[in-house]
Amino acid sequence: MSELPQSLHAQLRDALRARILDGRLAPGAKLPSESELTAEHGVSRITVRQALGALQSEGLIVKLHGKGAFVSHPKAAQSLNRLEGLNEALAMEQHSVSSKRLMWREVKAPAAVARQLGLPSGESVYHLQTLRYLDRKPLSVNNSYLPRFLGEKLSRVDFSQRDLIDVFEHEGGLKIGEAQLAIGAGLARPQEAKLLHLEPGAPVLEVERLLHVADGGPIHVELAVYRADTFRYKLNLRR
Repeated sequence: MSELPQSLHAQLRDALRARILDGRLAPGAKLPSESELTAEHGVSRITVRQALGALQSEGLIVKLHGKGAFVSHPKAAQSLNRLEGLNEALAMEQHSVSSKRLMWREVKAPAAVARQLGLPSGESVYHLQTLRYLDRKPLSVNNSYLPRFLGEKLSRVDFSQRDLIDVFEHEGGLKIGEAQLAIGAGLARPQEAKLLHLEPGAPVLEVERLLHVADGGPIHVELAVYRADTFRYKLNLRR
């Protein structure tokens, strides 16, 4: 039985995908405009939009409002096979990770944070908010909550080039044992979108992490929002 001919948008999708995968369109390169693709390939604008939509769904391109479509940069990936900070996880991949402190203050613990840290309702905690960069480009907005005794101990520490786990173990004198992670999809809220250079409502990766010291007690709650087009987690599973 002969194969059915591909639709026009599938043909265009495959042609553009091949140019991306073989390097003719490099990461960060701007794709021809919709009108240019329409003229070059002799197809309708609807066909072009269908092809570009498919490539965007595959993560091969990103479309920026008013600017056009661009080839995506390869995503940085952190393995979940062991507990480690982002700097440690990406050390061998030649990525540069840094953080800018946006907020550091003592606050009344939100109800959910107090519950996770096993604190009485209304107990004071330290709130650390950072904007993390990957290769000098915004990667994530991180909101961390620490018990007051730990926040006071770390008030003068420079977090900009270090993982929090490393700070907790050295300056904090703690031995970190395990963490629970909850990972899901979300939409960028206005403040996060502005910090991450996204449009409000753009897809993001939401990660909640609860750290425990080696003897079992919870010590740190982190709520992080990542650019979905820049970062991913990976893990190995065995049966």
